[in-house]
Amino acid sequence: MNKEFQDFYFDQDAIFMERNSREFRQRIKAIDGNAEAVCDYLQDIRNRPDSVIKDVFYPKFVTPENYEICRIKEGGGYGGLFSVTFKSLDASKAFFDALEVHKGPSLGTNFTLACPYTIIAHFAELEWVAQYGVEAGLVRISVGQEDPALLLEKMRKALDAAEAAVRSA
Repeated sequence: MNKEFQDFYFDQDAIFMERNSREFRQRIKAIDGNAEAVCDYLQDIRNRPDSVIKDVFYPKFVTPENYEICRIKEGGGYGGLFSVTFKSLDASKAFFDALEVHKGPSLGTNFTLACPYTIIAHFAELEWVAQYGVEAGLVRISVGQEDPALLLEKMRKALDAAEAAVRSA
């Protein structure tokens, strides 16, 4: 490896990575807390008989026993990334369109992002992934550090839009 290694790491990237790591634990704690609050809210809605939500894919609700094996025991959360599916594609589209967050794929930022994950990752193979239970209407959300009350209000408004889409269909 020493013969082939070439250090192409850009100096400014190293500086920014070090700077961003200074408050990493506080940022992750806020993101974990926000995501758990949002997912608890969505799961409560999902449990209602008339809910437009089909599933909330979040480690706390899906195979938590597996997640507990690798979760940081002292102060570790469930992470900021989750996915949600809906009982109809119309509801999914309405939710995504009405959700007032930045749109785009992410594995973590300081602000919340949402994307139609299956469409982005598997657009040319939707029938194939459907065989494995991956729905075209899946919305992936990477939660940020915003005020939790504001995030919950954004989710509520987006769910209102999803419910309205189902009623008008």
